Amino acid sequence: MILDISINGARSLNGFEQKFGPGITVVYGPNGCGKTTLLECIHLLGQGFSFRAKDLKELIAWKSDELIVRGNFEDGSGLQSGRARKRAIRVTRRGNEVKENGENLKSVTALFGGCPAVIMQPSDIELLRGAPDVRRHWLDEILCYRSAANASVLRRYKRVLQQRNQWLKQYKKSSSMGDAPVGGEELFQVLTSQLIDLGAKLWAARLALSTEISPIITSYYRSLSEGVDEITCAYKSSILKELDALDGAEFLGSDELDELNGTAGSEGIANESGADADGVVDEAALRDAFARKLAGLDRAERSLGMTMAGPHRDDLALCIGGYEMRSVGSQGQCRSAALAMRFAAVDVASRYLSKPILLLDDIFAELDRNRRNAVAKLIREKQCQVVIATPQKEDLPFTADAEIKLI
Repeated sequence: MILDISINGARSLNGFEQKFGPGITVVYGPNGCGKTTLLECIHLLGQGFSFRAKDLKELIAWKSDELIVRGNFEDGSGLQSGRARKRAIRVTRRGNEVKENGENLKSVTALFGGCPAVIMQPSDIELLRGAPDVRRHWLDEILCYRSAANASVLRRYKRVLQQRNQWLKQYKKSSSMGDAPVGGEELFQVLTSQLIDLGAKLWAARLALSTEISPIITSYYRSLSEGVDEITCAYKSSILKELDALDGAEFLGSDELDELNGTAGSEGIANESGADADGVVDEAALRDAFARKLAGLDRAERSLGMTMAGPHRDDLALCIGGYEMRSVGSQGQCRSAALAMRFAAVDVASRYLSKPILLLDDIFAELDRNRRNAVAKLIREKQCQVVIATPQKEDLPFTADAEIKLI
């Protein structure tokens, strides 16, 4: 949980200091007073990235040259109970400085995992309506909750993918000029081998995570919709089936998931090593399938100058009535599914790290009364520290433990 925060030069907040206690804290005030910025700064200190800004320089106030955010945290539960963390981030036009307990860190991303925070906001509907990369980002974020090794595999996979794509782009350009790309075919084979190995590890981790969270998401959705309708959640992979090279993804069948996870069903809960109660994800089978896929796409990849198969092309599909919700789901159904995904992230963080800080950015305005009450009930059941931003505190479906008024 967060104990206090100090913010200087972050958008509309300057010289802001606030202490926090357990339970629910409501931040209220007119639009533009800095409510969401406060949540964003808490998230930045906890997670090591902003849920709004791609570049942290975007947080710097218009007339300021830098922003400085400091906060004290304490793990109140989980695997590292009672550990205190003093964090500070300084962002300038030229770079960032990050410290934890007085020691310099390489980057803000090094803060990830110590003090988890989960954000819920109206734009979460993009988890259902948006492109596959939105859902991959969400999936990979909670994948990193389960194990630091997953974060390492993800970073290495992205780096090798970038290098392989660069080689393919050079090949496409140089083939018309009669030149060979830097490193030649030998470098390409090395990069392909590395991509296959890392891709198999990433697939194994994602499949194990999917096995864990799918029943959690569907259960939360059932609670939020009061059982009116049901959804299914499935991982979509660009391997293990013969696909059209330009299509990109297809559902994994239940038999394939069972085979890869070494189970007779999908109820088993996977641990951070990728193994579940009945078996281990077969990385060798994933590597073989990936190698065959890339071999079949070799000519097309060289022609287009890009890697056309791999975990970076996959998706997490939430379906209702047999159709993907991004196409047929109503606003209410999609919002309920997005909330279910966020609550699933809370459960994963609680299990593998500690109870996260729950940040709510005016989420009740878009919900009907029944869904508002259902969300409020789940929030109370989680017993997390909660910071909620709202224009009108009277509109909340529960009583807060503390209030912060911004003007």
